[in-house]
Amino acid sequence: MKKLVLTLTAALLAAALLAGCGGDSSAPASSSPAASAPAASAPADSQPAASAPQAEYNLADVVSAVEAVNPVANPREIDDFSLENTYMLTMDNVANFCGKVSNDAANSALILAVQAVPGKVDDLKAELDAYKTTLADGGLYAEFADKEAQAKEARLVVKGDCVVLVIANTEGAQYADIDKALDEALS
Repeated sequence: MKKLVLTLTAALLAAALLAGCGGDSSAPASSSPAASAPAASAPADSQPAASAPQAEYNLADVVSAVEAVNPVANPREIDDFSLENTYMLTMDNVANFCGKVSNDAANSALILAVQAVPGKVDDLKAELDAYKTTLADGGLYAEFADKEAQAKEARLVVKGDCVVLVIANTEGAQYADIDKALDEALS
């Protein structure tokens, strides 16, 4: 009887964990294909201006292109909670996002691509720049000089309504390669 109760309890816990994980992992995955959804609603406000000059980027493709030259050791997908509480972004400014960060304490790898709500790209850039400055000034990486050095060289790129923050890993990634990958992914 005890075995049956323990087995049922374990099954319920596993189901709850899977349900919780399923909700979190589907948000970033579904956010990439939904990149065209905000653009579809934007033309109601200003059809020619909003749709003509803005290129649509598949944020997952941008992250993958950068990750090819800047591998993320023990990667963790960036979720809504992290976006708001770690990176200190105002969620009302975010239309879509995709990102990975290293789960290894000694590795600085971070790739975050964010699509801004129309008119909010400068606000997002300012918030990500503030986060980058906090890392580079020793606020969060005080015990890891190599991580702090990588954060000082971090790339913060704005292209249309897309803002991308990249910190090279501490395993030999080169910013010249990252710059090239960003240029190609955002062209």
